[in-house]
Amino acid sequence: MRHSQWCGRRGPAARWRKVALLVSLLPSLAQAAELPADAPRAEDDDEEAAALPPRPRQFWWALGEVTAINLTVWGFNRYIMNKDFARVGLDAWRTNFEMGFFWDKDDFSTNQFAHPYHGSTYFNAARDHGFSYWGAMGFTLVGSLQWELFGENHLPSYNDLINTTMGGWAHGEAIYRLSSMLLDQRATGTRRVAREVSAGLLNPIRGFNRVVRGDAWRSAPTPKDWQPPVFAVLTRTGYLNIDAGTTLNQFFAELDLRYGDALRFPVDAPFDAFNMGVQFTTGENRLISRAEVKGALAMLPLENGGNERVLLGAFQHFDYNDTQAYELGGQSIGAGLVYRYLTKEGRELRLALHLRGVVLAGITSEYADKVGRDYDYGPGLGFHFEASYGRWPWEYLKLHAGTTWLHTLNGADGNHLVHEGTLLLDVPLFANLGLGASFTFFERNSFFRDFDTVSRGIPQARVFLSVH
Repeated sequence: MRHSQWCGRRGPAARWRKVALLVSLLPSLAQAAELPADAPRAEDDDEEAAALPPRPRQFWWALGEVTAINLTVWGFNRYIMNKDFARVGLDAWRTNFEMGFFWDKDDFSTNQFAHPYHGSTYFNAARDHGFSYWGAMGFTLVGSLQWELFGENHLPSYNDLINTTMGGWAHGEAIYRLSSMLLDQRATGTRRVAREVSAGLLNPIRGFNRVVRGDAWRSAPTPKDWQPPVFAVLTRTGYLNIDAGTTLNQFFAELDLRYGDALRFPVDAPFDAFNMGVQFTTGENRLISRAEVKGALAMLPLENGGNERVLLGAFQHFDYNDTQAYELGGQSIGAGLVYRYLTKEGRELRLALHLRGVVLAGITSEYADKVGRDYDYGPGLGFHFEASYGRWPWEYLKLHAGTTWLHTLNGADGNHLVHEGTLLLDVPLFANLGLGASFTFFERNSFFRDFDTVSRGIPQARVFLSVH
């Protein structure tokens, strides 16, 4: 599946497209810096804070816009880029229905990063027409099915359907929430223009709709739920060393966003609390080497007394790791048990246990070349433990350890067992500046049916300056 020329790993267009995604986030960082990271958002005046009725759900408008997105992408590839895969008609559609789904051989970044982002446009078409997270899920699936069956003359793909749909849910809700933060419907003049343009760059579908409806310049109360109770931006920049067969020295920049906090504020709707992170590196064949989204879907308090709090929650996970040393990424739904202990000094100990049901993941494989890729596809299970000590959102000391089992559905038949561990130290220097280091060890044991077992350990070390 090739949604467009922009989706591939190689070429300047793909790289600049990914850079644009980072740039589009910068206005939200500036807004977040207006208050201390752990300060609750101030109440607006009575008119601004008034509870507004939700936008009416507009089924046909949402479905029409999802379809229009696919027509636009198809038209761009067919008539501007003149791509062969976009030459579709009755014969191609008949073949797609008769032959059914298969597994494609697109590169890792296209399948695991570009397609989820594309799915977010379907998701936001529904969100902006009055549907909740749950309601927008179906439109994302429909948009992906439309493209797989009608948008190209390649056979429809299982992995694209799953990655575009589920990845679109995670990317889409995070993008919708962040774009909401930028909007202030009482602002005027240059400030209003800057906010609308920034939100539109981050969420093009929503930005387009706001212009068409006139919302981009209309004065109206800003819904209270457009602002999280807390929001924080963390950046780390420094030196990274990873063993990719030969030692690879490079510089990296990492951006982490913390939206809400499930251990301090209620989670009344999916993604009322989520973490989103991305890492950029200089020495890889791709610009983005890591990305993740972890959103709370629902939380159940088990203990909420004194300085301790325990919650049981449901989470959605999107993970993407794409380096010369290894590839691993996929879509997961899971349960988590999270704990917080607050000291008298205002510091906190946090613990978390997560059990993940991996719906589909891609993982490096030495013998997947028979299907035209360098990675296998399959579902699995993961178990992860996290511990941190610090003052939210600053984690002075953090430990993460996890094990994931994956069974190959497409690729070299067999099973993969992955162990991951990271120890991070981030020491405050002064104000919001910190100095830190981290060590990560990634181990993959691949038990192939027709080939010898492969075991590989990959260490990674980082030294960095952090800004909180």
